[in-house]
Amino acid sequence: MESTFSNILAAWYKKFQRYKVGYKNGSYQLNNLFQSPQTMIDSFDQMPFTHHDPNKKLLASDSIFLKSKMYYCNPEDELWLMVSNLHFKKNLLMRNLYDDKLPLEYHFINIHIKATTIVNKSMVNGVVVKGNTWSLFKAGHSVTEYHFKNSEEKNITIFFTSRWLEKQKAANPLFGNSKLADFFDSPNTGVILDETQPIYEAIWDEMMLLAMQGVAQNQEAIRKIMRDVLHHFIKKLNLEVISENHFKLNDKDRKNIQRAEQFLNDHLFGDFPGIDKTARKVGISPTKLKNDFKSMHDTSLYQYFSARQMQVAQELLAQKKHTVKEIAGLLGYENPSKFSAVFKKTFDLSPSEI
Repeated sequence: MESTFSNILAAWYKKFQRYKVGYKNGSYQLNNLFQSPQTMIDSFDQMPFTHHDPNKKLLASDSIFLKSKMYYCNPEDELWLMVSNLHFKKNLLMRNLYDDKLPLEYHFINIHIKATTIVNKSMVNGVVVKGNTWSLFKAGHSVTEYHFKNSEEKNITIFFTSRWLEKQKAANPLFGNSKLADFFDSPNTGVILDETQPIYEAIWDEMMLLAMQGVAQNQEAIRKIMRDVLHHFIKKLNLEVISENHFKLNDKDRKNIQRAEQFLNDHLFGDFPGIDKTARKVGISPTKLKNDFKSMHDTSLYQYFSARQMQVAQELLAQKKHTVKEIAGLLGYENPSKFSAVFKKTFDLSPSEI
């Protein structure tokens, strides 16, 4: 069986040798076999200008396309971790390829940690992601990642099989009674969530330091932190997914709602853009947008927009650089008293008390 797998893998690399690097529409394209963590490692190892140190469990590259460093480990059966740092020197499209002759079993959860001093956005499966972002994809459904020139990204990526997940559900109520379990029981193939908590860069720093000191001797410490990251994600998913119909929308409809969220988040400094304008931007009818948004978030577009504005207001107040009147104006409120009333209704505290 092992020999057969190796032969298939060798044939794949030979077949796709000429497709490893391409150029189209202003960006370079790199392909890798995304079948499993092991095939990813082997695929990157085949790339030009890539150095692989199996003893350190390190893949490093410094080419005209990107500079990267990625540590990996396999701390439990059918559970893998990759911790990476990537700086993109060109516009780069990363295409994940799959071979139907090879097993396809690994799902993954990833936290993208974007640098804020340079370009801080990329695209995952065609959806723009900004700042810190979670991605969850079922096996075989992560297709593309587009990265802009001069962007920098840190990642913590956890790969696992359905068998591993079933064991966790049986042993730990956090896994069993969760929206994560609901997601895998649904027809949806992926979830993308914004992350506002600032803790993940420090977590990444700790994991990267342990890996640099030695993956083998620090594997248990790394595994513990990885478990904490998983628990953070599950708790966030449970808080974010409050509608019973959240996972009943198909992937196309969910992507439209994510685009609507992005449009609203891009216009937080100002008046509510309105349902009609948002629907035109997304390319669906206002009625469908309202119904699907309600199904996914159990709230209206305006309520979502207002809640996000209040989160921004809270962050601005904490910085102590603006007056309440200035923040109200920034968020499109002509009357500071009305802004204060909405803020107090949201947080049970007035802006001046913050």
